[in-house]
Amino acid sequence: MTKRKLRWIIPVLAILLLWVVCRNHRESSPDRDDMVRLSVVPFETGGGWGYKVMADNHPYIYQDVIPGIAGNRPFRSKADAQRVGQAVLEKMMAHRIPTVTLTELIKMQVAGVQ
Repeated sequence: MTKRKLRWIIPVLAILLLWVVCRNHRESSPDRDDMVRLSVVPFETGGGWGYKVMADNHPYIYQDVIPGIAGNRPFRSKADAQRVGQAVLEKMMAHRIPTVTLTELIKMQVAGVQ
């Protein structure tokens, strides 16, 4: 091959390689639209509060009583329900089992737990 042909072939191959790499990177990158949006929504119950963990605006976890304690008592405040729901959501995001123990409820200072 002559030097003149190499002057054209090398840049064309470099551009082609760059195009292939960029295209594959876009296809393998997670798109934000593919991710599930999680949120915690507190709600009033008959006599207290509960929370829902929502996944793309659909209820994923519905908790109308305080988890991890005996009996069926609702949360006394919206803030308590929100705090416990947020802890559950964080466990889900960390790929852990979304359970709440009595010890965790005490540390979160949830009213009516002891």
